[in-house]
Amino acid sequence: MSKLRFAIVGCGVIHGTHVDAIRTLPDDAELVAVCDEVAEVAQKAGETHGVPFFTDLDTMLREADFDGLAVCTPSGLHAENGVVAAKAGKHVVVEKPIDVSLKAADALIAACRENNVKLVVISQHRYSSGMKELKRYIEEGRLGKLVYGESVTKWYRTQEYYDSGGWRGTWALDGGGALMNQGVHYVDMLRWTMGPVKSVSATMGTLGHERIEVEDIVSATIEFENGAVGTLLASTDFYPGYKQALEVYGTNGTVIVENSRLKHAHFSDGGGEHTPGGIKNAPAPEVKDFVRQAEAAAEAAPAATQGASDPRAIGASGHVAHYADLIDAIRTGRETFMNGQEARAALELVVGVYKSAKTGQRVTFPVVED
Repeated sequence: MSKLRFAIVGCGVIHGTHVDAIRTLPDDAELVAVCDEVAEVAQKAGETHGVPFFTDLDTMLREADFDGLAVCTPSGLHAENGVVAAKAGKHVVVEKPIDVSLKAADALIAACRENNVKLVVISQHRYSSGMKELKRYIEEGRLGKLVYGESVTKWYRTQEYYDSGGWRGTWALDGGGALMNQGVHYVDMLRWTMGPVKSVSATMGTLGHERIEVEDIVSATIEFENGAVGTLLASTDFYPGYKQALEVYGTNGTVIVENSRLKHAHFSDGGGEHTPGGIKNAPAPEVKDFVRQAEAAAEAAPAATQGASDPRAIGASGHVAHYADLIDAIRTGRETFMNGQEARAALELVVGVYKSAKTGQRVTFPVVED
């Protein structure tokens, strides 16, 4: 079958990960164009990657021949750019989060549905072996009744990171701070494993950075529809940058995933192995051949190389899996794995946390935006 041709809009730090992902699938995908509103940035990206460059998305949509658009612009522009692409008949890959408001997310989901194009929102940790094992254990009932879930993101970002772009640290375009941008992946993991949310209560602050509107630390308590409770913490104040972790406890077992790796698993049926270090050697889940090597390398790396202190350090293995999933979904007509509704569920939890922190009130779901 012919290759799927991709273009990228937004040539900031993360676009390079998308380029790497596309080029990891040479038999199925190719990069054919890039776009950035800053002419120098667009030109540099085009010359670096050896493809035509544009400074206007509408122009690229008219003049470049491609099948899918990767949206790597500021978060508050994700849906706007994606809707334009969908109306032009292009499949859409959106960096996390899907957007910064539920209204915008709904507009993008609707545009993709109405124009019969596929939508993928990046949530690469879903493809990590640790998360896949945890999900499998839950689906097999190994943990019993779920009672508690905990998500933590103890990362660090310098002041220079927030000062590097006028949109960073703003509610309008960044959509939030440590939770919306750094913690959103593990928010998605918490929601994915624990199920729908019933209510949330939160507090947040800006303690370690200047000249930003958004939070650099937030914590919340969560009530899930299944009766379980949970907590989440996300911060960019924890110098020099530590772990992301998800802990899930049930009446028959406990599983802890740390920096995408299975750290601990213990089950009452005796099927788990527990060492003093808390490591449980479980069978590796089935993964695509082209993902296995990159995934293994990424998970062998310390937290510092997974984005704990530097967003440029994030590897491409999960992005490769997302592109492979999209290509297969296009060819077979099925739904994508991390589709718009899945991404919206994670966004709704983030929006609910922010609303609770701003109002000082517990927020019930579904969340009604102001």
